[in-house]
Amino acid sequence: MQTIVKEMPFTKSVSIVFSIGAGSRYEEKECQGISHLIEHMLFKGTRRRKNTLEISRAVEGVGGAINASTSEECTLLYVKVPWQAYQKAFDVLADIILNSYMRNEDLRNEKTVILEEIKKCNDSPEELVGLLLDKVMWKNHSLGRGILGNEKSVKAITREKIISFIHKYYRPNNIVISVAGKVQKEEVVKSVQQYFGNMKKQEIGEYQPFLKNQNHYKINIKQKRTQQTHLCFGFPSVPRMHSEKYSVDLLDVILGSGLSSRLFQEIREKRSLAYDIHSYVQYFNDIGSFNIYAGVDSEKLKESIHVILNELNRIKEFTLMEEELHKAKEMYKGALLLNLESTLNQAFWLGNKLLLYGKIYTEEEVIKKIEAVDVKNIMHVAKGIFQKNTTNLSIVGPFKEKDKEIISSLFEVL
Repeated sequence: MQTIVKEMPFTKSVSIVFSIGAGSRYEEKECQGISHLIEHMLFKGTRRRKNTLEISRAVEGVGGAINASTSEECTLLYVKVPWQAYQKAFDVLADIILNSYMRNEDLRNEKTVILEEIKKCNDSPEELVGLLLDKVMWKNHSLGRGILGNEKSVKAITREKIISFIHKYYRPNNIVISVAGKVQKEEVVKSVQQYFGNMKKQEIGEYQPFLKNQNHYKINIKQKRTQQTHLCFGFPSVPRMHSEKYSVDLLDVILGSGLSSRLFQEIREKRSLAYDIHSYVQYFNDIGSFNIYAGVDSEKLKESIHVILNELNRIKEFTLMEEELHKAKEMYKGALLLNLESTLNQAFWLGNKLLLYGKIYTEEEVIKKIEAVDVKNIMHVAKGIFQKNTTNLSIVGPFKEKDKEIISSLFEVL
C-alpha cells in the first residue's frame, strides 16, 4: 500500500484520504456508473458499523467530517478530524474499505437515490451543459459517459458486478493513503500495516485509451425552457504528464480564472453579457481538455460566442504581455500556497500526485516549473489548442435550430 504523510505539527487537525485508481473510464458501457454506485454503497454498513448513521456518527461524533467522490480516473474516501481522533478516523475508513456489506436491500435503495441524483443533474442546466460537452467531445468513449451513469445502466448493476469491480480495482497496489496534519509518520505506517498488511496485490485492469481523431467542429444542443442560455466550449488539450501542462494552467488563469481574467473582464465587466463566465482545465492520463463555461442572455447568445472566440483568437496573436503573464504566475503560486495550508487539501494533493502522477511534487518544484513558462510557451499552447476543427460546443436553453448555422459560421475566427 503506497503511503505518504505530511507532518504539520502546527495544526489542530488530521486529514486522511484513501485514493483508489478506479473511476468511470474503467467501466464497461453496460455498467456505466458502477464506480459512483460503489462510492455510495461503501457507506451503507460494515461488519462493525451496521449502517450509514453509525459510520457518520463515528466521525461526526468527534467533530470531524467524512465524505467521498468519484471522477473519471479515481475514487476518493476522506475524513478530517481533530488530531486526537486520528486513530478512530483511520479505523472508520479502513473498515469501509475492508468490511462493507454491499447488501442487496441497500443496493436497491441506493439505486433509487442515484436515479434522483441523475434527474437533479439533468434539471440543472449548468451541469447538463457540461455532460453534453463531454458526450460530444469524447464521442463513443468512456470519457464521454456521465460519471453517474444513466437510468438503464444503474438499474442493470448487480451485487455480483459490484463485488467483481471491487475485487478487480480495490487492491493495495491501486490505493494510495495520504495523511496530513498533526500526526507522526511512524503512527500512520503502523496503522497501514495493522489494517492492510495482509491485503493481496493483483494486476489492475486497463482502461480504453483515447485516440485523437477529431477533424471537424461539433455542436451539441439541448432545447430547454430556461431563463438563460448555458454554453460550454471544449478543446482537446494535453494529458497530465505533458511537458506543456503548466503552460496550459497559466493560459487558464489568464483567460478565465478570477475577476481580472480576460474573459471575465470582456464578457461581464465591459459588455454585461453574463453573470458567470470562467474557464477550467481537465487532465487525464492520455488526453486533456480546455473548457469555457458561460450563462448568458438568450437574446445575446451569438454575440457572446463571437466575443469568446475573439478572445481566444487574440491570445493566439501575440497580444500577451510579460506583465500579464507575471500576474498569472503570482496568482497561481499564491493560490497553491494558500490552498495547501489546509490539512485536507494537503492530503488531496499528496494522494493525487502519487496515484495519478506516480511521484510527489513539492510546492517548490511546481513553482519552479511555473516560473520557467514564458510568453512564447503560452502562445504556442494557445495556437495548438484553439483550432476551428477541434472546437466542441454544447448549448442548453431556448435555442432555435435555425441559429445553428449562424453559430457555426462564427468559428471562422479561429
